Amino acid sequence: MAPPVTTVLTVARTGSKVVRYLIRPAVKRVSLSREVRGAGGTLADWAADPWSPAARLQRGASLTRRALGLGVLALLSVLGAALLTLCVVLLGLGVASGSDVAGWVLGFTLLLGVVGAVWVARRAGTLLRAEAQDAGTLPPHADDETQLRQTLRAGVRALPAPARAALQRTVLATRDALWASSGDSTLERDTYDVRQTVREDLPALLDAYRAVPRTRQSDAELTRQLALIETRMQRVTLARAAQHERQLQAHGRYLDDKHSPDRDNPEP
Repeated sequence: MAPPVTTVLTVARTGSKVVRYLIRPAVKRVSLSREVRGAGGTLADWAADPWSPAARLQRGASLTRRALGLGVLALLSVLGAALLTLCVVLLGLGVASGSDVAGWVLGFTLLLGVVGAVWVARRAGTLLRAEAQDAGTLPPHADDETQLRQTLRAGVRALPAPARAALQRTVLATRDALWASSGDSTLERDTYDVRQTVREDLPALLDAYRAVPRTRQSDAELTRQLALIETRMQRVTLARAAQHERQLQAHGRYLDDKHSPDRDNPEP
């Protein structure tokens, strides 16, 4: 008898772990690209890139788990309601026969039913409403990056295939420029252009395109303007890369001068 009992307990524990995993609260992972730490502007990689295929797969897996969790909650609710109904009917018969104990147990059973309903409602709410996971201090361009993703999603649904591809290229170029200019301590022209592109230029361009009848000329004009923005963002990214390269070379020269062997052993 021992092996079957052990098997049943193992299956029960495994099933309990699976159910707890499926109905645990949903978490919205804040996946950001880069961060600027300290006054020196040192760049550090964030945990994940929200634009990468891996991040999209992670979001898909989270949605699947939440859907399965809601299904498990629904099943538990049905089983609990059936069991509660059976207990209420049996205890109601006891109360009808004049049993005081049955009345007390009936009241306790109804109280448990209310507590169970509240627990199911709260757990379902946590599955439907994902809470943001703390990922440290958010970089200054986090809101701009979120708006850029929203612009991309809106454009992908509304634009034809050629314009959609042009929008994707422009958004990626703008994202790279946003990352490259995130360490600027002052609002330079390049930084201003990048932020204005995210907050005004791209949304305004898509709104203007949707306001006119779709023709070959309007599609061509949209693609032309997207190419202008893409080229400008690429120039910002290249300029920042060249600037960082110059800073690296200057720091190398500083270290060469500081730690040069000739400095420790000057010639007589």
